[in-house]
Amino acid sequence: MNTIVWRVEATGAPVALRPCGTCGADAKFTSTGMFRVNAQKKRLDVWLVYRCATCGNVWNSAVISRMRPGGIDREELGRFTGNDPATALRCALDVGLLRRNGARRGKVAFAVEGDLPDGREDCRVEIDGGGLAGLRLAEVLRAKLGVSRSGLARLVEAGDVSADDGADVLAAKLRPHQAIILRPRRS
Repeated sequence: MNTIVWRVEATGAPVALRPCGTCGADAKFTSTGMFRVNAQKKRLDVWLVYRCATCGNVWNSAVISRMRPGGIDREELGRFTGNDPATALRCALDVGLLRRNGARRGKVAFAVEGDLPDGREDCRVEIDGGGLAGLRLAEVLRAKLGVSRSGLARLVEAGDVSADDGADVLAAKLRPHQAIILRPRRS
């Protein structure tokens, strides 16, 4: 059995969904990719800055609160003060961080990197979900295989697509490391 690896990568920061003080309802907040760092009385605060897509209202999502300066790695602090895009994306994707700030993650735009199987023999596909754990596995498979929902359902029903651990492919959430089995169509 052939083995290939797919890596699921975010192509941009998702919106954060939370109530807006100006709009008065749930709104989509987009990440600016910039951090606000504040030091006061030997304590550090770091926020990722968001803007309401409707009215432009600013919301600061707490990344670090009231931490002693020695408690944070110098390199990480440098990434915050330098507005490192990779660090901003990692924070924007962090479901737990958003939840602690009273928000939830919106739809994530992603790409699946890796080769498609050649179709001659069964293939084990190891999926590296990285920081995108929580997406629907079916959504990732549809994007990579180029099939519709009903097309994927037919493939699963025929046994051509299955989870290595026996999970329901159509209902499962993507985990950081997951494997599926793709079988070629038998004529």
